[in-house]
Amino acid sequence: MDLFDDVPDPLPDGLPPPAGPLSDIVAPGLDCLFVGFNPGLRSGALGHHYAGRGNQFWRLLHEAGLTPRLFRPEEDVTLPAIGLGSTNLVARATASAAELSRAELRGGVPRLARIVGFVRPRVLAYTGKGVYLAATGLPDAPWGLQQRSLFDGIADVVVPSPSGLARLPFGEKLHWFRAVRAEIERQRSAVGSVER
Repeated sequence: MDLFDDVPDPLPDGLPPPAGPLSDIVAPGLDCLFVGFNPGLRSGALGHHYAGRGNQFWRLLHEAGLTPRLFRPEEDVTLPAIGLGSTNLVARATASAAELSRAELRGGVPRLARIVGFVRPRVLAYTGKGVYLAATGLPDAPWGLQQRSLFDGIADVVVPSPSGLARLPFGEKLHWFRAVRAEIERQRSAVGSVER
């Protein structure tokens, strides 16, 4: 049972249209869809996900073994070719996620549901505990794999924000990004053993 039984079904013709300065980077059957709060001002201006100067997202992906090399933000559109994607709860760019209201964040969940219905990723990785809490309405959650998923059949993993402003050391962030890779591998193995 989904946490949101009242969320509308996916649009018949696929994805909802882009609603802000960044396009959703998605394709059907992704291994992992990363979900952020919203674009920062630099990302919004450049039109690429996680493009802030201090943002560690691309380095974390590479060092966690999720990408074969270090990608640049302007290569975000190539992520689906390696099974990854990116979207946000809120489309509008802000200097800080603190500028977003709780209602605005929760208002992004139906759109996320439509994207997830189209993509059906193995894993949803929320880039920040606050992103996951805003999406689910839960009061708290641990880092890593969650016991209960927002959408049936899709594993939820909470990773620290890759923002350079997030105070966790890089090594701790990397640990949780590696947990995403481990969950993707676990999901693939589970599917492989069922198919045999």
